[in-house]
Amino acid sequence: MYIIIVGCGKIGSYLAKILDEKNDVVVIDKDEKNFEKLGDFNGMTIVGDALDIDILKESGIEKADAIAVTTSNDNVNIIIAQIAKKKFKIPRVIARISDPLKDEICKNFGIETINVTSIISSLVKDGLTKKLAIKHLIENEDFTIVELKNELFVGKKIKEINKNGELLIIGIIRNNENFIPEEDFLIEKNDKIIGITKKNFLNKFRKLIEL
Repeated sequence: MYIIIVGCGKIGSYLAKILDEKNDVVVIDKDEKNFEKLGDFNGMTIVGDALDIDILKESGIEKADAIAVTTSNDNVNIIIAQIAKKKFKIPRVIARISDPLKDEICKNFGIETINVTSIISSLVKDGLTKKLAIKHLIENEDFTIVELKNELFVGKKIKEINKNGELLIIGIIRNNENFIPEEDFLIEKNDKIIGITKKNFLNKFRKLIEL
């Protein structure tokens, strides 16, 4: 598959690295420094604003099979996703959305969403279900939400827990409040640590996961 990822933050870079294994991947970001998160990446990177049609064309959007828009700005993600869906007729369009209320807007446009806030909130509501399979994000890529063992990581920063291309911490639950942590966020006792990984990495991380 030919896949475009807009935004090379935590989620975008994680997707890029795991999808790079079997697909042709292009990553677009306005800040060239963000590409440092990709490490050993075989795909193509483009510095630019994906709201610019010329940048999208440079990325090869006219031949893309899928696009994931993962910047931190919901409105920007929705606009770019709309452009990809309506103007370029991309078959699979996915947008990262933080505001659950905007999910309905995306559904009306035929855009799939990754809503990290809703995922974390559902874990709290359901008593912290240990594993939760997410709908396939890109064709057959199967991701799983896991809770990590707190006692192994107290006093550590998020960047010390993340494993490039394999495990990404997407949320912390502290005193029933949800956080999407930055890399320097420090784990405290009783924090609930929520990560995302691919199913085929579960055995590798079994000693780290609450079962």
